[in-house]
Amino acid sequence: MTRIAQPAYAFYGSLRRGMPLYQEFQAGLRYQFSQWLTGYDLFSLGAYPCAVKSSNPNSKILIEVMQVHYPETERKIQEIEMNAGYHVTTISIQEQPVKIYLFENASNYPIVMHGDWVTFFGS
Repeated sequence: MTRIAQPAYAFYGSLRRGMPLYQEFQAGLRYQFSQWLTGYDLFSLGAYPCAVKSSNPNSKILIEVMQVHYPETERKIQEIEMNAGYHVTTISIQEQPVKIYLFENASNYPIVMHGDWVTFFGS
């Protein structure tokens, strides 16, 4: 099991490595690991995605867990996410607390069937 320091975030979209917001904030982020997170659906909002808790336990999204090094980086990311309509919640990944930004309801948006935003965005 990979041990991570706080604060840790699960990013599934534009903050994943190689994506636009990652490029902007990468100096304050340290990649820890990637994994499939079950019980969530991914939707396309156009230029970026949103994730919601799914009623289907087989639904999954690909996340990258990152440690955020600087309070200013964390504050800027939170401001962007909250202004876009997300809320932050803490989940357990590998028995550790990790924050993730979610939407309450995204049923009016197209689903990203394979759950991997980087692959979907690049296609």
